[in-house]
Amino acid sequence: MEEFHWQRILEFVRAVTPFDSLPQEDLELAVSAMEVAYFPRDTVIIEQGGPSSRYLYFIQSGSARVSLPGAGENGGELLVDERGEGDTFGGLSLLQGGKAMFRVTAREDLICYLLPGGVFKSLCADHPALERHYGASLARNLQAVREHVSCELPAVAGLEGLSLSAAMVRSRVRQLMSPKPVTCLPAMPVKAAAHIMTQRQVGSIVVAQEGGHPLGILTDTDFRVRVMLRARSLDEPVAEFMSAPPHTISPDAYAFEALLHMSRHGVHHLVVVEDDRVVGVLSDRDLQAITGGSPVGVVRAIDKVASVAELVRLHPSIDRVVELLLRMGGSAGEMLALVTEFNDRVTAKLIALTEEDMEHTGQGRPPVPYGWMALGSEGRREQTLRTDQDNALIFANVPEASLERVKGWFLGFAERIVTGLERCGFPRCTGGVMASNPDWCLSEEGWHQTFVRWISDPQPITLRLASIFFDFREIYAEADYLDTLRLRLKQAMEDNRLFLRYMAANALYNRPPLGFLRQFVVEKGGEHANKLNLKLSGLTPIVDGARVMALDLGIETTNTLERLAAIEAQGIIKQELAADLVEAFSFITLLRISRHLEARAEGKTPDNFVDPESLNNFQRKMLREAFKVVSEMQSLLEQRYQTRLIT
Repeated sequence: MEEFHWQRILEFVRAVTPFDSLPQEDLELAVSAMEVAYFPRDTVIIEQGGPSSRYLYFIQSGSARVSLPGAGENGGELLVDERGEGDTFGGLSLLQGGKAMFRVTAREDLICYLLPGGVFKSLCADHPALERHYGASLARNLQAVREHVSCELPAVAGLEGLSLSAAMVRSRVRQLMSPKPVTCLPAMPVKAAAHIMTQRQVGSIVVAQEGGHPLGILTDTDFRVRVMLRARSLDEPVAEFMSAPPHTISPDAYAFEALLHMSRHGVHHLVVVEDDRVVGVLSDRDLQAITGGSPVGVVRAIDKVASVAELVRLHPSIDRVVELLLRMGGSAGEMLALVTEFNDRVTAKLIALTEEDMEHTGQGRPPVPYGWMALGSEGRREQTLRTDQDNALIFANVPEASLERVKGWFLGFAERIVTGLERCGFPRCTGGVMASNPDWCLSEEGWHQTFVRWISDPQPITLRLASIFFDFREIYAEADYLDTLRLRLKQAMEDNRLFLRYMAANALYNRPPLGFLRQFVVEKGGEHANKLNLKLSGLTPIVDGARVMALDLGIETTNTLERLAAIEAQGIIKQELAADLVEAFSFITLLRISRHLEARAEGKTPDNFVDPESLNNFQRKMLREAFKVVSEMQSLLEQRYQTRLIT
């Protein structure tokens, strides 16, 4: 090898992890044994199921894809990872021996430096850290498969158990349900139904018409709670005691959707219906088999607690279930919806317990009807693990003479709930955006006046508050206060369209951190030096932009993904940009969740910062593309709302 080329390869390999930690003499030995190879685009370099790799490949230019044939949708190829310049592949195959586990294909024209397998294994024997690094790549690849693959995996050695996590995300209800449901007609006596359930050893019987249309379901719980307590005779028909109408789901729905439905409605069984006929039953035990726990059981436990202290003691169990399901993976929308469901149930239960406690301690029932509002990320149903509280309280209008007394009661009530949420792991908002703050515990008229004032006279502070409060959503409401508040907000917006220009300008405050030649612009110093803020730099601009356009169009939903869909449907943004924004939001959200889970596993407090050097080339590329899409959205906002006219 010519001296010039040898030196150039040496410098290249020296910068590749983990070869950057090798002694100089070992590094030189490795480079002296290397070859250079060129692979045209779409060349299969390592075939899954074929011989193990003969080399460790260093990518000098181009990129390669690591995939699992036959494991994707409709039997297609599943992308496990992408490798780019400075990455390696083939090390796992060399260490494992036997048949190759994954296929590696040149994604584009590829130039690689090839380290012979014998030299690589010798280096691993002398440097255990090298072997640990490439051994760990198996875990990284398997995690990618867990996040994306269907539960019907091909029989590949070493993939046993993969379907356990993947089933929740990618398997369909029809793969988990009991395909031969026990059914009966509505006139059947409960005694006969109980006999059939005992014979068939099932926990439910579906009550259906002759043609198979489901009318209800009778479960073991119904027997204990309804039949045993209310039945005058066991010859009474099952129609008198069944749960009706039954909660139903399609056999083509994903298991994750079934879990969310059960959790949301607190039921243990779903009747699987196709073409208006019963085709199966899915129970929480079917899901428990693949989750290792019973999320629906935790929901039931929340409903049964009788004190705030019990709820606080239960919360570690809730945390474990949520974390388990997040680790299983899923779409960003599914995962955020799941966290929201548990958080909402905890809050609603805390509200009910606090009402009871205040009555029992002599402070009486709520003096007037009220509503509890979720704001910010909670209002958008976009909380991840544990974020600060953002909430407010609205109560019925009262005469001026009694306003102070009524508000005083609700402030004491709100302080108890805020304290209870804090004990359950939801930190207090450092900015004071909580219902226990007198500014955010207002009558219906008080909220109307506040919103109108913010819109008619936009100021920097009120624009920031609007970005939190205008994402309001009810957790509990005794009247249609929030509906009338939405109408008042819409009317005020129509009366002063200039407000949208100020909101749009405010939405441009956080810019994507891409500099010249699309290089990442990271924090220069302090605790988060050389890191990116995923929330402020990536998610917040999308959230803020979607909010402005939703307010403009009168779209009531607060969820960012739903807002984007509604905005695209009205033709304000093109279909391609809408799809790209959804992908950008989802990718950054999932990356943020993964970082939160990593921090939790290490006993650290989760934050929103990531070092781009800790990401692989594919993740860095995706992040750059996501930031580019955010810039496109912000350009659209600038043009549509003429933000440059603000002086």
